[in-house]
Amino acid sequence: MSYPAVRQWLVEHTSLEPSLLQGAGFEALVAERLAMGGSGSELEYVAALKECSEEVDRLTSGIAVQETWFFRYPQSFRLLVEFLERRRSEGADSIRMLSVGCATGEEPYSMAMAALHAGWTAGSIHIEALDRSARALQRAEAAEFGAPSIRAEVPAWAASFLRESSGVIRVDSAVRALVNFQRADATQIGAIGASPPLDAIFCRNLLIYLGEEARKRLLTWLRDALAPGGLLFVGHAEPLLCAAATIRPVAAPHTFALERVLEGSPRLQAPLAPPSVQSRPAQPRPPKASPSRKPPTAGPPIVAPEPTIDDAHDLADAGRSEESEALIRAILARSGPTAEALELLGMIRMAANDTVAARKCFEQAVYLEPGRTASLLQLAIISEGKGDSDRATTLWNRARRAPASGEGDLRR
Repeated sequence: MSYPAVRQWLVEHTSLEPSLLQGAGFEALVAERLAMGGSGSELEYVAALKECSEEVDRLTSGIAVQETWFFRYPQSFRLLVEFLERRRSEGADSIRMLSVGCATGEEPYSMAMAALHAGWTAGSIHIEALDRSARALQRAEAAEFGAPSIRAEVPAWAASFLRESSGVIRVDSAVRALVNFQRADATQIGAIGASPPLDAIFCRNLLIYLGEEARKRLLTWLRDALAPGGLLFVGHAEPLLCAAATIRPVAAPHTFALERVLEGSPRLQAPLAPPSVQSRPAQPRPPKASPSRKPPTAGPPIVAPEPTIDDAHDLADAGRSEESEALIRAILARSGPTAEALELLGMIRMAANDTVAARKCFEQAVYLEPGRTASLLQLAIISEGKGDSDRATTLWNRARRAPASGEGDLRR
């Protein structure tokens, strides 16, 4: 059974991408909710959705899975600490941050710990955390978590803020007091205010679940809410959705961060400098032969290592796109095609407004790795731009269902 009435109600009353509201997974979820709620029919269940916001939370949470843990994407929090330290050195007297779709709270608590570690006093830290799920917020305010909330190495400086006892991880009361949780749907007007401006916003893995109009609307509000130089942190596959004249990716790999800039202005200094190819120690070169004497024969010559795709990423991050592209093409000619190299080449072609070549690169990357989220997203964006909404929907759906293990694929 496809549950068309439930689907229609969700389309009209939520901002979820409609392509998520179909298929075997959606049907199994609705059937489960009907059985657990004791509804005799689909129409009775729709009536229950109208009357009970908690049931809406349970259903939508099963569609757009709420998954979070402390210090998810560690490089993001290293960048945040450096950014907050710089704000202090520039003379700011307070810091304002927002967590959108905060789920059970691990993210805003990680933000609070980073602010304290960066030297800010409790009275100067202001953190708002929004989520539409009352159940998730109840767990967040309790500030008690299980083992799944620790999936990456917790920074040594954060260990003192977390207490473990009998398998329960508790957040220190000083950290808890810094976060103000609010129940709100971030896609609704007024949920995100633009005054006073925010220094940092975390909105991770929410944009990918939203329909096109809701996604664009939320991005506009997020950009407007950020102070110049402020940072927006998103999910690993979402920077591609956000870049615009006033918000640009930060050149720091694995941070998935964007910086608010004034339209038409030169890019502000990145809070975290990217690795520079030029900064690497010069490699020794074999001595050149001289016409007057034979080259030395004592020992084998020292050969510089061949450039790698990481070098191409570094060049692209440093804004040296032409050099990066030349290097990628040399690597492809030498070693054959890889999804990572083709994806990076596609990004460079997109930046040059060469969508035809970019599309070919992304299609080849997806052929080699069908779950390549960034390439799927770029193909969806290209299809949307060409007015091919059916293909765009298919690609969006594939990207949303790509395995979580792909999180480490993106460098930018």
